[in-house]
Amino acid sequence: MSRRDKISAVIVIVLTAVVVYFLTNELRGKGEQLKLALQHLDWRWLFLGLLMMIISFFLESAATYAMLNQADRKKTSVVALLRVPLLNQLGTGVTPFATGGQPAQLYGLTRSGVEAGRALSVILMKFLVYQVVVVVCFVIGYFAAEHFIYAQVDPTFATFIPFAIAIHAVVIVGIALVMFWPALTIRIVDMVSPLFKRFMSEVRYRRLIRTVKQKIDNFHQESRRVISSWESLLGGTFFTTLQLIVFYMIPYFVIRAFGYSETNPWLIVTMNIMIVMVISLFPIPGGVGGAELSFQLLFSPFVKNPATLILVILIWRLITYYFGLFAGIVAYMIPARHVTRSNHEDTKKSPD
Repeated sequence: MSRRDKISAVIVIVLTAVVVYFLTNELRGKGEQLKLALQHLDWRWLFLGLLMMIISFFLESAATYAMLNQADRKKTSVVALLRVPLLNQLGTGVTPFATGGQPAQLYGLTRSGVEAGRALSVILMKFLVYQVVVVVCFVIGYFAAEHFIYAQVDPTFATFIPFAIAIHAVVIVGIALVMFWPALTIRIVDMVSPLFKRFMSEVRYRRLIRTVKQKIDNFHQESRRVISSWESLLGGTFFTTLQLIVFYMIPYFVIRAFGYSETNPWLIVTMNIMIVMVISLFPIPGGVGGAELSFQLLFSPFVKNPATLILVILIWRLITYYFGLFAGIVAYMIPARHVTRSNHEDTKKSPD
């Protein structure tokens, strides 16, 4: 773990402690409300919420598999593919603006035997599809529940919505330019590479530039393959859409666990879409603090009991953030099957 990652992890721990302190402090003096909330608790709904999170991991793995070419599909296993979303959870959970998600996924795919240029192309294409699907879901949800948002939700939250949609739009355009404008990528390499020339020998410098440009070529070729393959693109879009729908449903199951049987699932999904969009504005690892505040502002019309709302927030974050974070740590610690097998074969072939 790098120094930056360690600092991010410390920030997550500190902010988590602060958030838990303030949320639990809100429960003081609400003993009767808390008792009433726990009396209505149905663990089966919480299990369904956790199951939705697990299913979302498998659906993200399926989206990754759909975008791989036939040769790389044969190299990867179910376990290797499942490592990718778990490492994504770890990378996005401990870095500001979730910037560590793509490098973490790249690490997982290359460890399973996929060439780095092709792996990077697949990851960025999957990220592009994810961003597009998120924006489409947001547009549909926003216009379907616009009246409810401005009538029932705190106006402070509503002001963040235009900024969130703008950030996602910029990300989509930026990725598209990098992936499908090779001349721009090469030009950037030529502009930046002289900065590194003074720190290495001429031979090593030329070898590095040649390798980088070869990776860029592989990257763009794979990008063209993915975008030209309707099977890969539609498959990735289909599984990403299912993944997001399943993920957006988790708060509904948590709220139902506390006896709110008349809750409108469509409005719950819409409010969660808003949260996912707005969290991207917070330059805090995992959106810790911002996510909880957004949830409290958006879901207070659905959960009238203040003590119940605090419990819902804690359980929702435990399922959607901390569960994935710890699962990602486990996935990072377990060596990739491809690497282990290769090392074993190399050991057998080497002379004593």
